[in-house]
Amino acid sequence: MAGPPVWYPNKEACPPMKVSERVKLLQDSIPSDPSDPQSRRYAVRRGCVGLEFFEAKWTMREGTEDQFHGHPTARVPARVLRAFRDQALISAAEYRHLVKSLG
Repeated sequence: MAGPPVWYPNKEACPPMKVSERVKLLQDSIPSDPSDPQSRRYAVRRGCVGLEFFEAKWTMREGTEDQFHGHPTARVPARVLRAFRDQALISAAEYRHLVKSLG
């Protein structure tokens, strides 16, 4: 029987958050390939330590719902960063800095 995904120590630990916060992050996330509902998705939030980026990977379909597993990430595609900027989730100055370091 399959259990939850294995945690790998080379990945960042997830910050504490409520289920409602996780659901909101996934709902507001941006797919890396908008034409593929199972593509990786990215989300950003402003936390007490600044911007936090998350990546969600499709794991399976349960009934009619796609299931994703998310975790913090230090890599966000430039196309997704532009979408964050265009949705005013990050500023133009943050975008210019982040596209060099994350994209």
